[in-house]
Amino acid sequence: MFLIIAIGVVYSTGIKGLPDSDSNRKQYIFIISAILILQSGLRNVAVGTDTYAYFDMFETVKTTPWDEVILEFVLHYTIGVGKDPGFMVFEKIVQIFISDYQGFLFLIAMMFFPVLGNFIYKNTTTLKSAILAYVIYAVLFYSFFSITGHRQTIATAATLIGFEWIKQRKLIRYVILILVASTIHQSCLIFLPFYFIARIKRPDIILWPLTLFFPLLLLLSSKISLLFIGLSQSYEEYGHMEEFKPVTLTVMLLIVSLLALFRYTKVVEILPVAKMQYAAMVMAVFFLSLVFEIHAFLRIVQYFSVFIMVLVPLSIQSLTIFSKQIQNIIYAFLILLLVGMYVRSNIGSEYKFFWQEMQLNDVYL
Repeated sequence: MFLIIAIGVVYSTGIKGLPDSDSNRKQYIFIISAILILQSGLRNVAVGTDTYAYFDMFETVKTTPWDEVILEFVLHYTIGVGKDPGFMVFEKIVQIFISDYQGFLFLIAMMFFPVLGNFIYKNTTTLKSAILAYVIYAVLFYSFFSITGHRQTIATAATLIGFEWIKQRKLIRYVILILVASTIHQSCLIFLPFYFIARIKRPDIILWPLTLFFPLLLLLSSKISLLFIGLSQSYEEYGHMEEFKPVTLTVMLLIVSLLALFRYTKVVEILPVAKMQYAAMVMAVFFLSLVFEIHAFLRIVQYFSVFIMVLVPLSIQSLTIFSKQIQNIIYAFLILLLVGMYVRSNIGSEYKFFWQEMQLNDVYL
């Protein structure tokens, strides 16, 4: 978090050239991407909730013969045994070249963070927007993409690549990418209809009622979720959890939706393809209403909530009624608020490099 802000300040002062030049923003994104790759790739296996479980899986796959790997893949798509068999195939292929789990962590980081950086670069227009995007990432997504997830991190990288192909209208290439990624994490299949939803001319017309009548969606969520029950069967460990109430996430996404909706016209003037980001918020808000019934839908929300990383900065940038000084104050205030949230949520969390000693999470003890 410190480096994201400090390096951003260096580039914002004009020391490295014009603050909002394209090259400045590109250099900043490259540096932060490199730092995030190092942080994720150098972590101890005890960092993050699932890292050690993936380590154990990686070691098991080493001794699993190819015929068993292929059989599991076939059985999944014929009689529905197991889940996400493509990940084991992916691990087996990687192990031809990389036998060390630390190298595997680096590979996943190198698959995700350059793609995330490109996503931020293509969907922002100023350096301040890029800085804020990374601050939002640190607060909301660091604990998953940087230090925990493997399968959905790879799948999310695919969806972000696919988002650029939606812009370019490359349907066949897009469908093949999502289908392949779905073998690693089935939930990304939801991106297939998103190709068409993202092309809606006025997504704000749909997002307004979804946001304003969100309580009604909650009342109907039990019936609506039955239409998508197949997903919860595939990820039964993420089934209904009475104690799981994502109130903070819900309030935050609804506030972001409302603020972005009020600035819709100006945001689209700044970046016309931002219409697709509003379409992503349509998906995020809709599936968020179902999370209270089926926890598995949080996986889907996560794909689309990533878009707030670029939508929030664009919304602030659209406040042209204010002077640049006032806008800078708004940026600074929001960053300070997010830093406070980051510090609060990470109290007690621990990070150590792979060469340091660290105790495993309690779930493994």
